[in-house]
Amino acid sequence: MAFSVRALIADDDKASAKLVEVLLKKWGIEVVVAHDGLEALEYIMQFDPPSLLLLDWEMPGYNGIELCQKVRKNDMKNPPYIIICTARDSAEHIAEGLNQGANDFVTKPFNTQVLKARVEVGCRTLKLQARLVEAMTRLDRLASFDELTGLLNRRALFERVHEDLSRAMRTESRLCFAVCDIDWFKRINDKYGHPAGDAILRQLGALLSQQLRLYDRVGRIGGEEFFLLFSVKDIVRANKVLERIRQEIEKCRFEFEGKVIPVTMSFGAAFVTPDDKVERVEVYFSHADKALYRSKERGRNLVTFFNDCV
Repeated sequence: MAFSVRALIADDDKASAKLVEVLLKKWGIEVVVAHDGLEALEYIMQFDPPSLLLLDWEMPGYNGIELCQKVRKNDMKNPPYIIICTARDSAEHIAEGLNQGANDFVTKPFNTQVLKARVEVGCRTLKLQARLVEAMTRLDRLASFDELTGLLNRRALFERVHEDLSRAMRTESRLCFAVCDIDWFKRINDKYGHPAGDAILRQLGALLSQQLRLYDRVGRIGGEEFFLLFSVKDIVRANKVLERIRQEIEKCRFEFEGKVIPVTMSFGAAFVTPDDKVERVEVYFSHADKALYRSKERGRNLVTFFNDCV
């Protein structure tokens, strides 16, 4: 996607603002104009604010330095680049503006070449900043989401499930922890190839997400193993939910390169009630794992609850 900059010119001198507006548009920059500090602040506080701010030092409402202070008080992931426009060019004034959050200065009356150079520095800085923010966003996503399926990964699941368990205990809600595992997944990889196995994992991730509500948890623990967490009234209904999902997987047509690949899953589940007094998520994962192992022992493609294992 092409990078673009939108600039805000804030100046109560309409002739000066018009001159800068014409120049910036000539240089390919989209422009909005404010003629006092209050109007400028409205633009700055928008959902998608301008990223390059050219602020006159002296304006009614708020002056350029006061606007700098307001902008820098906000913890912004992608902060604007601020150029103060002023006839005050003493070292003390420049130091004051920079200390209050300005990135650069340009003196009035404007020298067109200097103004263009300052604006180009600002645009380059904003472009580099946008690339850095994009890279950090990707890293954050990789840290929390499984790259193949787009589902939450094991680390992120444990963090969120800890929060869900604490909330359930406070509100006396009931939850179902479920671990599910693709049956005979190694055979699928051996027969159809690992790209087919990856395709099945992606399709299963989408199917599992579709079967639960937006606020339920779905994640990939690793390999061919997935995790589900959902709120439910009682264990009977929890079993119905998992049985419905198991049947949907069994009858789904998983396809890869024109071949239909039969897939089933085994489920192990633990039902959580406020009376359990268990505060460690790992205990429920252990219970669900034991129930999953029992499903495998009983022939696979089954749902087993931990209650049936003790």
